[in-house]
Formats: sequence, C-alpha cells, structure tokens
Amino acid sequence: HCNIMAAELTSGQDHALTMASCQDELLAKTSKIKKSLRKIWAMEKSLRELGENEKYLAALLAQKIQLIDLKKLISKELRLLRRSKADSHKHGLPMVENASTTVNQGEDRSLFLMVTFTRGKYTDAIYEVKFKFGGEVDDMGARVARVAKFSGSTHLGARLFDRSQLYVFSEEGWDKPCVDSFGGYIFDTKTRALDRLTPSTVQFKQHGTVVSAYGTLYFLETKTEFVQGSGLFFAKYNPDKKDWVQMPSFPFSYKFTTEATGFAVGYGVILYTLSDLHGNFDVVAFHLGRKNWKRVEIGTCTPFQGRAVVVGETIYALNYFRTDEIIAYSLRRKVVDDGDIAYSLVQQFKLNGLDIADPPLQFDGLVTDYLVHLGNQDFVHVKTGTNEECDEVQHLCITTFQIVQGMIETLHSTVLHVKIDVRNWFMLTLGFTPECEDYEPEESKSAASMKQPKQEDDTTLDENSLRHEEEAKYEVALMHHEKANQKKPKDASGIIKNKRKRKSGWKEGLHVTKKKKVGLEVVENNL
Repeated sequence: HCNIMAAELTSGQDHALTMASCQDELLAKTSKIKKSLRKIWAMEKSLRELGENEKYLAALLAQKIQLIDLKKLISKELRLLRRSKADSHKHGLPMVENASTTVNQGEDRSLFLMVTFTRGKYTDAIYEVKFKFGGEVDDMGARVARVAKFSGSTHLGARLFDRSQLYVFSEEGWDKPCVDSFGGYIFDTKTRALDRLTPSTVQFKQHGTVVSAYGTLYFLETKTEFVQGSGLFFAKYNPDKKDWVQMPSFPFSYKFTTEATGFAVGYGVILYTLSDLHGNFDVVAFHLGRKNWKRVEIGTCTPFQGRAVVVGETIYALNYFRTDEIIAYSLRRKVVDDGDIAYSLVQQFKLNGLDIADPPLQFDGLVTDYLVHLGNQDFVHVKTGTNEECDEVQHLCITTFQIVQGMIETLHSTVLHVKIDVRNWFMLTLGFTPECEDYEPEESKSAASMKQPKQEDDTTLDENSLRHEEEAKYEVALMHHEKANQKKPKDASGIIKNKRKRKSGWKEGLHVTKKKKVGLEVVENNL
C-alpha cells in the first residue's frame, strides 16, 4: 500500500504528483480485484450449474470475502488520500464518489426547512435548524427557530444559491383563474430579511412546481381538469428583470390531474417525475440548451419525490412510495439518428444503513421527509409526522449521514420538537443548507455518458463507485446476514441500543442519539 503519511515532499508540486501517483496505483489495484471477483462469480455459477459439492463453493466464498475485504482497505486508503485534497476543492461541490467528505468539521451549519400547515392562521413557514458539523453533542440546546411565516394562499419555494435568496411564490387553488401577477416574497438567508416580490406582467395560472436550475427559476403548471388542452404553461424567472419569460409549453397530455412529485437538475436538463391521483407515473426531461421536451424511458424504475441530489453520474433521491428509503439512479443519455438526445432513467440500487432516531411517540399520519445535500458525500435526512396523542408539538427527526461505497454510514440522528397550535400539523415541502449549493453538473462535463454504450457496459454505474453491480448485491446480502446474527436489544420504548455506535438518553423531553461527535441544535426565534 502507499504510505501517504511517510512521504517526504519537497514542494506543493511534488505533493500533488505523489498523491496522483498513489491514487492511480490504488485504482489499478481495485480494477484488478474487480476482475478477479467477476471470474470467481463466473466460476461459482458454473459450479452450481454442474451440481458440484459445497466444499468448492465454500472455497470460492472465502476467496470472495478476502478480495472484498482487501478492496475495502484500498478504498479506505483512497478516502484518506482524497481527504487531504479537500481544501483545494470549492466548498459545496462534490468530490469523487468514494471520497470522505466531512470537511470543515466543527463549523456552524444551518438547515432551512419550508413547511405547509394543514389548517390555522398561517399556511406556510420557514424554520431554521442550526448545528455544529462534527462538534460535541453534550449540550444540544434544542430549540425551535421559526424565521418566517406566511398566510393567505399556500406558497411554493425555491432558492438561488449565488444570491443567498429563497423565492417564495404564492400558489392559488386549482379552481382559480389566471391572474395578472405571481405574488410572493424573497427571503434572504443571510440577513433573514423578507421582502415582497415585484408583481409579474406575465399572466398564467399559479398552481404548479417551481425549480431552481443553473441559477434560474422555472415554473411548470400542474395539469388539472380546469386546464384545457395539452400545452401546460412553462416559464423561467429572470431575477434581474424580476419577471417571468415564457418557455416552450409542456407538450404531453394526461387524462387526470397530474403534478410533479420530484425533480432532478443536471447534465443540462430538468428531470421531472409526474404522478396522477390514480397511481400513474411518467418521467419527462426539458433540455435547457435545446429548449425541448422529451419523454424519459423508465422501465420498472421506482418514482422518486422531492429534489434529488446529483453527485457525478449518480442521482440520489427519496422513494415516492416509502419514507426513509433512498434510491440511487443514473440518467442514460445517447444521441439518436436525428441528432437529438434520448433519455432513460435507470434504478441502480436502494441504499441501506439509514438509522433514524425514534420520536417519543411513533408517527401515525402525514409522514413526510426530505433529502438535503451538505456537500460532497455528506447528506442530512429530515423526517416528520403526526401523532394524535401529541397535538401541541410536532417532532422532527434529523439524521446526518455519508454515502460510502454505495452504502449509508449514519453519523448522527436526533429528534427535535416544534411547538404548533393544537392539531395544526405541518408537512415538509423544501429543505436546503445555505452553505452548500445545489450541484448541477453541466452537459459538457458528462458528454461520455451520451455515447452509445458498449454491450459489456450495458449496466452503467458511477465510475467512481469502484464496485460492480453484483458485488454491491453481495455486500448488501452479507451485511443483512451479519445484522441478522447480531440482533440489537430494544428497551421498553423501542429505542435501539448499540454500545459501539451510540448512546441513548432523554434530555428536556427529547430523545437524543449521539454518534461520531456531530451536534445539532435549533435556535429559537419567536415570530
């Protein structure tokens, strides 16, 4: 193995060359291991087909475990190598897929959450969760911070990172006619100022989805029974001119009310997942450069919800049908005969290992969650729900984690409480951290993915994941097997106890779970 710490470097240039050489060597070793694993899998399949006895299969299994363990050691050394290069990267942009990314540990971070209420005086609100990323957790100081609130109609939110602004647009009901302006507010994440938007001169129906993409806001109208024809309104917002510019209308037609349930931004396109009230799904893409709409082939893909996180060639998103479940996708692009681009969304695998702290009372309704990118391979998952026995407080489950080698490594999880009016529950609609911009890879940086794939590379995984699809399945199965043999005891409250990974306790009525020195707190601001 490369001994990075022992290398004596005479200059910054020598240091960079040494690290590059070590990285190339480690990647070459990993490539050889992957080839050996494929050969073993082929031999194992042949032996099973021939009905050979178990001793040969046991020997192959032992070889597989040794190779996988060796690859894990090499991957760990790669992470250490790449961690030393973290300071040279722009903060907030992802490094390679397997790099360790808990950089700038101990710094104060903010997590903004936009919610919509089910009833009451206020329709929507913005909450702020402050936490020390990598700090101590002995004094959590968990308090709720509501930094803005809205009344009247419901509101849509989308942020522009380079302007430190969250745009909050008022959303009219399905049965309301077109109006002359799209009202709303601009919330400054630095100053916490809330200013009114300049009224728009473009007339359109204010019910749909707002997406931020490449420094611009885009609005897609929801298909309802009140909208005649197939050309749904689609426009972009010019923050300098403070007005909307109409774009090519949405060309696809649906029989029932259809709205966007999730979206992803990357490779020069906005990817929308669409759903109607009858469980029908569709995925479409709008190419921002070509300004055209395309249907996306999805096969048996599970639809996702909320804003997906794009890291390299991998798209991480929440399962539409099940909370707490994160799925990895890839978007295949290829140039067809007429020079246009064809798209297909491929589901790679579901990620295991997300360990969420339990609220004092289990959620029994209106469960919503959101996935937020903290930069590189660091994420935070937010979950909330209702319980009829707890009608003046709603709980938030905040869980930070990393994605390493296609698996989730939970760093910390805790439960915070938010005071609400009696039974005035809320649902999560948006989440983001102002310290990390939305990573949106340009099309030119992923041109290789638009070429016709070779037959042997038909199953395309992230080139940085350093794992073959079968190896991923094997490791997941091995992990489940180990967990099954090491059942964790639960106390009377159903809280999982794990002496090695975390300590459980109650503090000020909150269940606190400690992991890896990652502290969370919420700062109170009574509005």
